[in-house]
Parts: sequence; C-alpha cells; structure tokens
Amino acid sequence: MKQLRQIAATVLLSVPFVVSATPIQSKTKASARGMDKQALLIELTGKDFSKETDVALYAQIVSAYQSNNEIGFKSRLQSLLSRFPKSPYSDNALFLAGRMAVNQKNYAQAIRYFGEIEKKYPHSNKIVSAKFAKAMTYKKMNLPEFAQKNLKEVKGKFPGSPESFRADAELKILK
Repeated sequence: MKQLRQIAATVLLSVPFVVSATPIQSKTKASARGMDKQALLIELTGKDFSKETDVALYAQIVSAYQSNNEIGFKSRLQSLLSRFPKSPYSDNALFLAGRMAVNQKNYAQAIRYFGEIEKKYPHSNKIVSAKFAKAMTYKKMNLPEFAQKNLKEVKGKFPGSPESFRADAELKILK
C-alpha cells in the first residue's frame, strides 16, 4: 500500500496540469488545482514536503537512495530542486540521481543528471565526480570516443584529484 501511494505521488508530481479557460478563471483554477495537488500529495505520502527544510529533504533523498526507493527519491529530488535550487545539497542530490540511474541501467537519464550538475553548478564540489561518472557512463554505453573526451577533460582540468588518477588509468585501458 505504501509503495502504491508513492507511485501515485510520483505520477501526480510528473503530470502537468492543463487549464483552458479565460485568464482570470485560469488563475483561480490553477491555484485551486495546485492546492488540490498539494493536499493529495500530503494524503498519499503522509508528508508535507512544503514544510521541510533543504537539509531534511536531502536526508530523505539519501535515505531513499540507500534503500533503492526510486519513487520516494524522485519525489523528494523534485521538491528539493524546485524549492531550493541554490541549496548546497542540490548538486549532491543530482549526483545521487545520476548514480541511481546508472545502477538501473538508465544511462541516458544518468548523462542528463551529470550534465545538469556541470551546467547549473559549475563551481560545485561534485563537478569532477560528475564529469568522471559521465565518462564512465559513456564507457558503459559503449561510446569510447565520448568517454575519452570526458576523461581527458577530467585529467586536464583537475590534475591531482583522485578522479584525474582514475581517468589516467581508464584512458590507458581504452587505448
């Protein structure tokens, strides 16, 4: 039952609402639907994510990642990224999302998550790890030319990092 509620909550969060009415009516209907959506989400999950802090949401994200709860993970990730885009935990949450996608062999989604870290958080502490993980994901996808490009970038831009040493070893393997 708990799993069913989480599935319903994830579906609810991912479905966009379309309102076709006059501008004045659409605002009231949209806000009413937003309230209905929030109330339904609280009822389904038993938690009101709108009152959670970024630290609490990130803790729940880590917990969902560790228990391999994809539905709970994605709903909390979406809440964290929409409510706290400048949170110091946003890049780490995206990295975990990429790792979860790789573990589930959803490589295209993993590449998107790692790329999002590069674009939105260029000064993040996860940028090197995201670049290296992106390269390893390309390697798993059997795209060695993209893997080599990313590995060379890790090695060139971040010399001395643990990932640069691993990138050097991976480049030798790929040749």
